[in-house]
Amino acid sequence: MADRPRTVDASVRLANKRRQRLRRRILIVSAVLVVVAAVGGALWVVFISQAFAATTVSVTGTTVLTPAEVTAAARVPLGTPLARLDTAAIANRVKQLKAVADVTVTRSVPHGVKIAVKERTAVYAVSAGSGFDLVDASGVPYTSVTDAPQGLIVASITGDDERLRHDVATVVTALPKALRDRAVLITADTPDSIVIELSGGVEVVWGSADDSAQKSQVIATLLSVKASVYDVSSPSHPTTKA
Repeated sequence: MADRPRTVDASVRLANKRRQRLRRRILIVSAVLVVVAAVGGALWVVFISQAFAATTVSVTGTTVLTPAEVTAAARVPLGTPLARLDTAAIANRVKQLKAVADVTVTRSVPHGVKIAVKERTAVYAVSAGSGFDLVDASGVPYTSVTDAPQGLIVASITGDDERLRHDVATVVTALPKALRDRAVLITADTPDSIVIELSGGVEVVWGSADDSAQKSQVIATLLSVKASVYDVSSPSHPTTKA
């Protein structure tokens, strides 16, 4: 009879421990459910709801192009949540515009899409019909103008030859400033017959675009000699003609 209270106490303690364990489990499950609900809600807001959907597009960096042209090419799917927006696809569509050298597309919370355009830079103008095409350093003609911009070298290229356009761009970018300032026209009938006409009727026979860096160094020195024709087509054996 003396051991009964201890047996009862042990049973009560065991029951209390079971209730405490159950409460802890309920608290843990409740906390997990709260976290899951919070995460699920956040994901729904970010990826599905219109709370952070794309509604505006801004364009910077355009001179040749207009923001409207870039926006039209970008085809941003307005109404799409920003988190689900395929910025790479948008950038690739904008890059299809010839005047675009590079582009960056970023999301701007809560509703914006920013398109930063880097346009091509002209290194020369090539005669084209009644006007001129502006050509960048990689030889890409990216826009047409009625008059060649002042200070830009004009080229006459035979045919619609991609290689010739690229070769002329290579030559122009290699020219020393003293020669570039005097250049009036570059003619290119074939890849091996590039000629630079200078003011005063002087000619520089450049030949091909090969070794343009070396030819540039040679002509910079050769110009100190008065002549009507400078031939650097073979830069190791340049010649002049009075």
